[in-house]
Amino acid sequence: MAFSTETPDLAYSPVPSEGYFSPVESDAVQTPLFDLADHAVRIGACSTVNGSDKREIGHIERIPTYDPDIKLPRIHILTAGSSPAPDDFVPSPASDASFLDYDCEIPPYALNARRYSEQFPEGHHLDLRFACTYQLEDQLGSGGYGFVMTAKHRVAGYEVAVKFIIKDKVPDYAWVDDERYGRLPTEVFLLDYMDHKNIVKGIDLFQDQLFYYLVQELHGSPWDKAARKMHTRQQLLQAPSILSAPPLAPSLSMESVDSAGPATPPSPCHPLPPGDSGLMPSRPPCSRRPSYDLFECIEQSPHKRLTEDQARHVFAQVVDAVHYLDAHGISHRDIKDENIVIDSDFNVKIIDFGSAIFVDPSIPRPHYTLFYGTTAYAASEILTKKPYQAAPAEVWTLGVLLSYLLQGVSPFPTVRDAVKGRIILENRIRFSDDAMDLLQFCLHPNPAKRATIQEIKEHRWFRV
Repeated sequence: MAFSTETPDLAYSPVPSEGYFSPVESDAVQTPLFDLADHAVRIGACSTVNGSDKREIGHIERIPTYDPDIKLPRIHILTAGSSPAPDDFVPSPASDASFLDYDCEIPPYALNARRYSEQFPEGHHLDLRFACTYQLEDQLGSGGYGFVMTAKHRVAGYEVAVKFIIKDKVPDYAWVDDERYGRLPTEVFLLDYMDHKNIVKGIDLFQDQLFYYLVQELHGSPWDKAARKMHTRQQLLQAPSILSAPPLAPSLSMESVDSAGPATPPSPCHPLPPGDSGLMPSRPPCSRRPSYDLFECIEQSPHKRLTEDQARHVFAQVVDAVHYLDAHGISHRDIKDENIVIDSDFNVKIIDFGSAIFVDPSIPRPHYTLFYGTTAYAASEILTKKPYQAAPAEVWTLGVLLSYLLQGVSPFPTVRDAVKGRIILENRIRFSDDAMDLLQFCLHPNPAKRATIQEIKEHRWFRV
């Protein structure tokens, strides 16, 4: 049978629509969300101001501040027109410090969504509770099913990433019925359960008639050259060096959305200007943030790869997160460098769970015939159009990721190489025998002989 060097059309895979992702892949950052159902609290009044006419619209049920050292309560989903939280919903004592009580006056123009981004349809208005809590800022990325922007908390001043998911673009099979909140996208349902240091944390969830608003932390450091020059010499000396890294080949993965940006310390709140006139103050067009993902980290390294020690540090974190997911029956199904955000200390977090699936971890894992990930990371059994299990396919993607970390390129120059599990090393690149052993173990073409996530976690390469 003849093989092509081109990426094949996979059997059973749906044809992606325009945008960055296939139907169940999200087009933006996705993160775990905390469920506030047990700890919601009604605080403050939310009102709109039009000249001298002040009209109360409703109540803000809770306005949490974000602090990595504060254990936030779980999320309460805010819906347009939802009733205030029951009186017995009280934050736990440990969470009291994470709530702020304030009145919010919103001039009408502040609700005009097009003022912030042309991604919103004409005439669309932001959810009032969201607008009372966050000020939209820059755009991080966009795709076929939504877009991502940064925002700043109006009181605490910290920055977040807000993913706007277009409800009508969520496929019929990517919904679940939740007994607390009704019908939700599967990704939102899954994110409710995850709590791991190497998975981007969620903060809030809002919605209106057209969009879900997923609010999450910003993590990572800007990896474009201009942004890196802004660091002081002292900061560069304190951060781990990435200067010891053969050229990075163009990524074969599907183009993805720019990842989340760096977490920012609180800054003073800037109140909205009074709405004394019907004129909408001019606002400069939103700018795009530089990328903070692992792809750009590798790309901006002078040698287009990480050192082996840096690769080990990064890979260990990803493996720990995937091990956590596997223990809960969750498979990400699109692990790649563009779905990992990284800071200057090489701390990483996995993002974008739009392709994720979940099963009961106590029963045998099912086989699948649909593939929604990135074909450059597709396992041998997927490329040969065989039914596959998610966990072994996930391990394969980890092997491809490890190759990008160690040598800056895919381990497989052609599809035939990938099908046979034939790893091709770049000339002049040398790494340890233990690293090569792990790479081969992850990329075995027979999924039954491939490493499990537990075996990767216990591999001798990490015992340094």
